[in-house]
Amino acid sequence: MATGCSFFSFDPDVEDGAQGEGTGEAPMLAALVESGDLPPLEERLPDEPLVVEPNDRIGVYGGEWSTALVGAHDWPWLGRTVAYENFVRWAPEWDEAIPNLATEWEYNEDATEVTIHLREGIKWSDGEPFTADDVVFALNDVFNNHDLSPMAASDPGTAEKLDEYSLTITFDDPNALWIENNFILYQLVEKPLHYLGEFHIDHNPDADELAEEEGFADWVEMFDAKAGVLSSVQYWQNADMPTLRAWRVVEPLADSGQMVLDRNPYYWKVDPEGNQLPYIDHVEFDIMQDEEVMLVRALNGELDMHSRHFNTLANRPVLAENRESGGYGFFDLVPGEMNTAMISLNLSHEDDDLREIFNDHDFRVALSHAINRQDIIDVIYQGQGEPWQGAPREESPFYNEGLAKQYTEYDVELANEILDEAGYDERSGGVRVAPNGAPVSFDLSVPTDFRPDIIDSMEMVVGFWDELDIDVDLDTEDRSLWQNNREENEHDANVWSGDAGLRDAMYDARWYAPVHDGESNFGIPWAKWFRSDGDDPRSIEPPDEVKEHLEMYEAVEGEPDPELRDELMADFLSVSQERFYAIGISLTPPGYGIVADHFHNVPESMPSSSVYNDPGPTNPEQYFIEE
Repeated sequence: MATGCSFFSFDPDVEDGAQGEGTGEAPMLAALVESGDLPPLEERLPDEPLVVEPNDRIGVYGGEWSTALVGAHDWPWLGRTVAYENFVRWAPEWDEAIPNLATEWEYNEDATEVTIHLREGIKWSDGEPFTADDVVFALNDVFNNHDLSPMAASDPGTAEKLDEYSLTITFDDPNALWIENNFILYQLVEKPLHYLGEFHIDHNPDADELAEEEGFADWVEMFDAKAGVLSSVQYWQNADMPTLRAWRVVEPLADSGQMVLDRNPYYWKVDPEGNQLPYIDHVEFDIMQDEEVMLVRALNGELDMHSRHFNTLANRPVLAENRESGGYGFFDLVPGEMNTAMISLNLSHEDDDLREIFNDHDFRVALSHAINRQDIIDVIYQGQGEPWQGAPREESPFYNEGLAKQYTEYDVELANEILDEAGYDERSGGVRVAPNGAPVSFDLSVPTDFRPDIIDSMEMVVGFWDELDIDVDLDTEDRSLWQNNREENEHDANVWSGDAGLRDAMYDARWYAPVHDGESNFGIPWAKWFRSDGDDPRSIEPPDEVKEHLEMYEAVEGEPDPELRDELMADFLSVSQERFYAIGISLTPPGYGIVADHFHNVPESMPSSSVYNDPGPTNPEQYFIEE
């Protein structure tokens, strides 16, 4: 069981120290109460609203948070800023998961069931109650519906209502990581039954007729347009959708222009003095088509708080120089990314000769020693970073120095010696020949529209490997082609950034074993075998030692006790060190975001990861604006 939530019992007689007027709510809402257009605050809040401790101080109401998107498909920034509401949430320091919409949760002994107790009295932004029925509807009727969701083909779990505010979710396999980190979780708490039921055939027998009236082909197309099941873009384009979040959409997401959100009058969180959150009235996202335009807007001081797209290593000097005139400062980002570039030799290659070469541990070790990482750091990354393998960062609870630093010493003589002793001592046409008689020649593919620094660093790597008489061609590919080749197991070797270097290493172990069937680039078919129990026709059964390693990760996923789970994860990473699946280059340098001088309660530093979902866990509802 997880508990420890801070509660607040609303008392309308308690004076509001932040405002000095004792209202406990934003003036714009107080005016609606006065006019009779909105119920009083005590009727809108739960009996025990969640208390949010301000990062620095109690805020004041009002103002507009100005930020930006690069096109309509930049919706992840929406999710990170104004949509971070799940059953549980990460503590700002990312040291634990803490209650949010759920006050308690508990797994059974084998982690095939989790029972969730929802916070009682929460209301949707239209005033309707949020209950277990909403979650059961989202999971059973939406994500388990094969017409609506591709998730139905996997194991999203099934929900059973216990009472108005409690439910149990059951899985086919142990899933102890589910409630802390499952990418569909936020969607389970954004599907209000009272609103969406009208568009679902199981709740409205006339849904197809309604769809025809509204110009859709059928109820499935209509439901997706309303709820955004297949595309999150559509969710943000429906201003009628009730929400549990701090702000609600009033001007929907579009390809250009501006998206606007206003405060949710039924938001269920308060500060320690009983003031209903959020402090900020409106959030405005300017929708741009160019990152350079976003940079100019940042330099002009037109973005209040932002940490996406323009905040690159190359742009930092000009942004730093312009801080005083732009009226902004920096906050630090501790990157979840642990490596600037991860090189994956395809260990499940369909070509017998290349597969044998790539699976030779000594061969991979020799390639690693031949890379002058410090040269890459100095030339490409302005001297920032250090030689590093695919390993959690030092800030991570899973830091393993041996895994991080092994084979990073630049030593061409040692690399040649390792290759010679491993049987690669013969040459044909100036190229080494493997013990199986095949020339050591392969392509190294990099996507062209991802990160220029990776292409530049790989040009240097190919040069280093040429000194070993290994023939490697750098193949720059359109990203869609690169992804297709990876998914279809048609690549020799490829390169991507090294994600999951903080606490997220446990939840996204793609680089530490072939557990991710779309991202473990060194063994995608192995990962497909792992995730499908061998049922995927594209899967390949891995060697026994790899299967034993995968069983260790299964134990991590199935351990409900957090302390024991961390111990299992450390053991798992020790074997990752032995396996040495992929080759890393350097530790990703710290990042940064910008925050306006009048924008307050943003921490000086925060983790940055798709699992952490920054800045969401720092509680944007307690940010405030004051000159």
